[in-house]
Amino acid sequence: MKILIIGPLGAGKSSLAYAINKKYGFPRLNLDEICRNTEDGGSYYPREYSYAKLTEFMQKNTQWVAEGCQKYLYEKMNPSIIIDMRINRFVAIWRFSLRFIKAKKLIGKIIDKDLPVQAYHYRKITLTKIRDYDVTGQEINAEISDFLKNSKIPILKCKGFKDYQKIFKASDDFNL
Repeated sequence: MKILIIGPLGAGKSSLAYAINKKYGFPRLNLDEICRNTEDGGSYYPREYSYAKLTEFMQKNTQWVAEGCQKYLYEKMNPSIIIDMRINRFVAIWRFSLRFIKAKKLIGKIIDKDLPVQAYHYRKITLTKIRDYDVTGQEINAEISDFLKNSKIPILKCKGFKDYQKIFKASDDFNL
């Protein structure tokens, strides 16, 4: 089984990928990790580098769960199931804003890299960051709509934690 979770920032993709990883033991790939350089604050790697890392991961693993919002990467994947985590934009803005509060609590603490906590990347919230996030989220949702419109792969919808059992049930029906 190959599961691709897509949605805007703050939708809960990493949390669901982590839950699927724990339940089924599938290797997990956060697409941000192969397209952004965390060493220098998040600049993008060249696409060739990201494509090579993606290809390496998929060749090494026959089953996986991957999550992200980088259309140029997930267009290269061939998942068995797509989980669509597009959520209300105001909920997404709220979750994005909460990351800054979480980040303050995590500063100076050792963080388990396997946890779906990306809040440690955030240091200070500003209205500009929220506005830019909102614009980016709308662009990501439009790209996802375009991608899913042409997809022949089964699509499950998930809005958050309350839908996890529904996702697990549907995944079990696909013979995980």
